[in-house]
Amino acid sequence: MSLADSLAVLELFVSDLKAERNLGPLQNDVYEAIDDLCHLGQRAVAEDTRVNYPVRAGSDLALFRKLRDIVSARTEKDRDRYLPLLDCAEKLLRQIAQIPILMDGHLGVLRVIRSRFDFLFDHYGFTITREEPTGMYLACGAVVVELGWATQSSLSFSMSRGDSGHFWVEDLLYLHRDQRYLSVPQAIQLSNEADVDDWFQFISGALHQYGDELLRDIPGAFHRLAHAQSERDAEYVAKMNAEYGASGP
Repeated sequence: MSLADSLAVLELFVSDLKAERNLGPLQNDVYEAIDDLCHLGQRAVAEDTRVNYPVRAGSDLALFRKLRDIVSARTEKDRDRYLPLLDCAEKLLRQIAQIPILMDGHLGVLRVIRSRFDFLFDHYGFTITREEPTGMYLACGAVVVELGWATQSSLSFSMSRGDSGHFWVEDLLYLHRDQRYLSVPQAIQLSNEADVDDWFQFISGALHQYGDELLRDIPGAFHRLAHAQSERDAEYVAKMNAEYGASGP
């Protein structure tokens, strides 16, 4: 049976499970688990490359095994009702777990990051601490750089050091009085690999130009960045107040 066929079988039961969810905690838990799995299955059938299917399936399988233990300890009526559903769910999850992660990531983002940010590995000693289909987490000592496909610029790139908070490309540009900080969009549209490459070319250029002290964790570098972030935030608030009026009691 194909993945789409396995999903179709499970989807037949969702409406009935939803109608039963208020009968008790077990019924609600089974409904929510099956409904969430159907949404995951729909993404898998649609070949959504943003999802780490093996990891997600492994996590969900653990959940369904717990549900199986709970159902197995219930009445014969509950076992007859829910164990076949759990069988179908686990079969679908085993199929989802076999979906490979694209080596280059969603819209080639991993390939682009490896290429555009090679200087982080070669010159600063950063290593990959976590990799997902949509991005990477890099670290060198206490400094962490997060890079990935997103619909918001703040979710696509950030830097941090310990509990210093997160900093964005606008903060880095503002620190060095680079006026491009004014034109960084909050919402970004990375619809294809060319968009992804263009965006990360901009980010890597800014980091390469201004990020040396931060990447080398020079004492005081993140303190100065934090101060710049505070100034930029205050400037933004003042601008909004001037344009729309200060809000308050």
